[in-house]
Amino acid sequence: MDTQTIKWVLGEDKTPEQFVSFVELIKTHLALDNNKLREDFVCSLMGYTPSYGGAGFPDGYKPDGTCVDNKSGPNIIFPDGAVSITKKHDWVCLVHEFTKNGQLIYVAEVAVSDIMDELIKDAVIKTNKGGRVSPSCSHSVWLKKENTKILYKNSALYPTTKSGKIVSRFAEIDALPYTKTQII
Repeated sequence: MDTQTIKWVLGEDKTPEQFVSFVELIKTHLALDNNKLREDFVCSLMGYTPSYGGAGFPDGYKPDGTCVDNKSGPNIIFPDGAVSITKKHDWVCLVHEFTKNGQLIYVAEVAVSDIMDELIKDAVIKTNKGGRVSPSCSHSVWLKKENTKILYKNSALYPTTKSGKIVSRFAEIDALPYTKTQII
């Protein structure tokens, strides 16, 4: 995805009238959890190269060649099974959430190696129960990992409780170190 389109979708630049429908269409698809579109959008926003790969393959690559796996948050789930997680030990996950209107709330980078123990334990539990094994890691775990980084956030989009407080996981995200991402 090109830089200008990213800026329009994020609201960083005013969308020219002739592209408003296009940008709204992209936001609608982002809101509907269109994985390939989200993978392209988030990788491109970070300056990473999207791969458009399928199951088991990286969703993109960091400039240093590190494999990237995009995860629609808040929990990290590996739907391609328990066997795949050990192959992804040196990868990073880009965890992100969008609003129901397709606005990006945050992007966090989580090293798979930091959550490997939790993923293996979850895989064992699920294997013992039988059925499909999709190892997962809760946001309550990955948010507390030392190497977790917030790469993008828009705190104006954080959901609130009925009493007006920021939903707790977003308050935790807000408390993590953050340097505003330069839109490429």
